[in-house]
Amino acid sequence: MSMAYSGLLYATSLHASFLDIRNPYWVLSVGALLLSSPIYHTVVVPMIDAVSGDRSSEPVKWRIVIEHAYGAFPWLLLGEIAVAAAVATGSLLLVLPGIYIGMRLVFYKQAIILEQRVLSDALRRSLQLTQRRGAMGRLFVGLSVLHGCAIGLDLLLASVASNAVIHVGAVIGTGLLLAWINTLVTASYAPLAGDGENQAPAGERPIG
Repeated sequence: MSMAYSGLLYATSLHASFLDIRNPYWVLSVGALLLSSPIYHTVVVPMIDAVSGDRSSEPVKWRIVIEHAYGAFPWLLLGEIAVAAAVATGSLLLVLPGIYIGMRLVFYKQAIILEQRVLSDALRRSLQLTQRRGAMGRLFVGLSVLHGCAIGLDLLLASVASNAVIHVGAVIGTGLLLAWINTLVTASYAPLAGDGENQAPAGERPIG
């Protein structure tokens, strides 16, 4: 699943990167990201959640996942736009504010998918869960290592490999990176959310 998602994003970004807004093909790159990301995450996140932590013995209830996906899709789509804009704004000021914003909002997809929250509640939920410095420090280190490995692989391929190998290596490397990032974030989310706290409390609006 991660390889297919990676291949789609890589293919659509060959003519224009996600930041090359002056290129008319930019619409295809961003459109593919915005439309495919919610689909990818509504499948992958429940799979990871089902095999991690205390729920490792419970099978994925795909009928429920599909039902929730219809309600989650618009909030995940809006979340991609809102969080990307917030991180980009922070990065324009300095790099560190962008990283800080990204880390504070890192759990919003899990809150939408696993707790059936609307976007505003999911963002607040992520802000609440990321107040624990110890857990977030470990998550930050893990994500930094993964991104560092991806950058190192990209530089290595660019320096020693042919174009065909670079393309294949980029798709595989990105697919593995996406899989490990989602595994790390979702596995970190479960213990922070806590058993018995996976439903929207009174006053917050669940998807339905």
